[in-house]
Amino acid sequence: MKSKVVKILLILMIIAVLGIGGSFVYKNYIQSENASIENSDKQISSLREAISLNNIDAVEFLVKKGVDLEIPFDTSEENQDNGFTALGWAVFSNRPEIAMYLINHDADVKAGVPIGSSMLFWAITYNMEDVAKEIIEKGGDIYPQNGYNPALHAAVQGQNNIVSMLAEKGVFPEDHHEVDENKQETQKTLEK
Repeated sequence: MKSKVVKILLILMIIAVLGIGGSFVYKNYIQSENASIENSDKQISSLREAISLNNIDAVEFLVKKGVDLEIPFDTSEENQDNGFTALGWAVFSNRPEIAMYLINHDADVKAGVPIGSSMLFWAITYNMEDVAKEIIEKGGDIYPQNGYNPALHAAVQGQNNIVSMLAEKGVFPEDHHEVDENKQETQKTLEK
């Protein structure tokens, strides 16, 4: 009887914390007999959904309960692992508040983004300057490769603070680490 009362109180507390807007994210947990989070497909799916919905409260709840931020999760309809970590998905989905929260909770800024770019690329693209700064400061991927130069990207976007930070790390807009066929296109961009 006592454990039943504890379970009911726990469920009521979770509902109160989540509110109406985020409660569906946790339906799998509310029905569970075990209140602690074990890293499973359901928890990772809930984390992905919370990020997609820009629900910082739900993300905080999952992180506090111990969900593993580095487990890549599925973002495809075919249920194939695309390799996005929570931070990668937050940056790719333009969720700056969630991205900063995850960075501050030790999410790996070095994790790759499975679509051939980097977290820094998306942070610059979406003008998430604070996120970009944290990625740079914490050792994220900053060096030009495969025809992409983050310093050039930041310069084109008018993000001079990011350009300066990258220059301090030895990465400049005029750096080229690419195949010959891309050099002419990059040069045209620099001349504009």
